[in-house]
Amino acid sequence: MHNKASLPNYEQIAGRLDMWIPHLSPVSEALLERLLVCSNNRILDIACGTGEPGLTLARQCLRGVTVVGVDSSTAMVLVASSKAVSEGLNNIEFFVMEAQRLSWPNDSFDGVLSRFGLMLLDNPKAGCFEMLRVLKVGGHYAVAVWDEIQMNTLFFSCAQAFNQRVPAQFQLNLELPSRLAGSSVLPNILQEYGANEIATELFTFEMKFSSFQEIWKLVENSGLYDVQLGSLSIDEQLGVKEHLSNLVSEFKNNNEYLIPHSCRLVWGKK
Repeated sequence: MHNKASLPNYEQIAGRLDMWIPHLSPVSEALLERLLVCSNNRILDIACGTGEPGLTLARQCLRGVTVVGVDSSTAMVLVASSKAVSEGLNNIEFFVMEAQRLSWPNDSFDGVLSRFGLMLLDNPKAGCFEMLRVLKVGGHYAVAVWDEIQMNTLFFSCAQAFNQRVPAQFQLNLELPSRLAGSSVLPNILQEYGANEIATELFTFEMKFSSFQEIWKLVENSGLYDVQLGSLSIDEQLGVKEHLSNLVSEFKNNNEYLIPHSCRLVWGKK
């Protein structure tokens, strides 16, 4: 079991997590390119956080397509729902629900999506089982998970900088994001639970920043590192900042930073 003391409180930081959306949008787009969506389909977004990639799909206004997003965090669902309301999207709705215990009967959805949610569940295998249980036979799925931790470049760099300084109980967990890493781990689970067609790809994208200050603003203000920052003095935080600056300096290109990341995409049909 992972050490929950080091994890962010998603109920408290939900309103700030959208700082990450522009940096992760290439993954949302890649998932939607791989998910076959037809007219009048009903699509489920599992562990949707503040609404992605479900909202991106809903904005496409495909004929008769409806989207449902679920997340265990009430605050995250409220943020997602407020975005749908403010944009006038009536083809998407959100529910507070555990991905490992979905309330729908078997064969309820034509497609399912999940972006960086499955590997963070207490029981990822249960989440995979539920995902395929509610998917209709012949329905399509597309999910993204982090692969080897070094490929999650910014997080790995932050972990190196923080973990040298924070108390042991607050050190960033390097195993949790990569529990489903590798070309066969997630495909094998999905095959066990009924996936009929399975494709996988290591998908590479870049996070682009105009300056290191923009990177540090994301680290300092997005909420993901609140626990670690809160355990350090101002001087220690400055040490983390300097260390991180050195680690990402290799990605500086003229006056901007282009930080490569790779994640695992798995998609197919039940």
